[in-house]
Amino acid sequence: MIDRQRVELLVAVARRYWIDRADQGTIAEEIGYSRSMVSRLLDEARREGVVTFSVGHPLERAFEAERGLVRAFGLASARVCLADPGVSAVETIRLGAQVVDGLLEPDSVLSVTNGRTVSEIAGALSRGRHPHMTVVQALGVIAHDNHLIDSPQICGRFADALGSPYQTLPAPLVVSSRQMARALRREGRVAMPLAMASHADVLITGIGATTPTGDGAIFDGYIAADEHRDLLIAGAVGHIVGHHIDASGRHVDLDFCQRLIAVPFDRLEAIPNVVAVAWGEEKIPAITASLRSGIVDHFVTDLATANRLLLHRPEDSGPPPPPTDPDDTRSALAGARPGALTAGRTGTRRAGGSA
Repeated sequence: MIDRQRVELLVAVARRYWIDRADQGTIAEEIGYSRSMVSRLLDEARREGVVTFSVGHPLERAFEAERGLVRAFGLASARVCLADPGVSAVETIRLGAQVVDGLLEPDSVLSVTNGRTVSEIAGALSRGRHPHMTVVQALGVIAHDNHLIDSPQICGRFADALGSPYQTLPAPLVVSSRQMARALRREGRVAMPLAMASHADVLITGIGATTPTGDGAIFDGYIAADEHRDLLIAGAVGHIVGHHIDASGRHVDLDFCQRLIAVPFDRLEAIPNVVAVAWGEEKIPAITASLRSGIVDHFVTDLATANRLLLHRPEDSGPPPPPTDPDDTRSALAGARPGALTAGRTGTRRAGGSA
């Protein structure tokens, strides 16, 4: 068993060498030992645990989370912000802008959605002049009073930051009937930007949560109480690029979605670089579903959200439910227990990155 005096010697030699940066010759002169003896004492200090080494950085936690997300969800890349909760939103937005910057080529077509998160990413992009790039709307106009989260203004912000032309989509986000939606999608001024957005090189989007209390800011005023109830019964947990999805990431294609003016759901997976930026406790089910859908290629979030997502690994979700038929959903509503579902008009709640 090593004695106290020996430990004191090992500590003194190790401190002089690794902390004070003295060379072995100097240490040997100070303690009256040979240089080779000093070398043996340093080796002994490591063996006895007097000296320990660690290699790493606080960001390693973010790197580990990124690798975990890529493995768990089959992503092309993930970026995780390691910042205090008070500044994580700002840093996550900055990371999202870096991802978009890195994916864009001089002649890229960039498709953008709406919501606060996407709007703030436009403001965080590195500014430049890209006259051969094009920015295009991925979905129709919200027409709310808050223009900061509406897609035409967001499209213009991206174009201004990139120094590129842009193409707006002159149609509302949701129309009154399936027939009107089909007619609008065939109309030239709507069909052309939709086709461009559907074949974009990069698409940037947030992720919205569908909860018992609502569907988020972009659908405020569009989804009536009975439609919201239908979506919940059909299993909707969130939406991406305007399309509602269930917990397994499948499209919840009810009447509401068929009245949506947006890049078709079945085109989203074919876009080579879909970048989703989202975070927040309330959005965990929606984000998990979006990552399971196969639509998202590049995901940006904060460390708290990443850690929660890694607890909801795809293999833990069980087999997906059978496909939902809109008529079956209506029938289910008729037999639903009174009072089991909220009947008031949906409101707006936001707990993290806004869709």
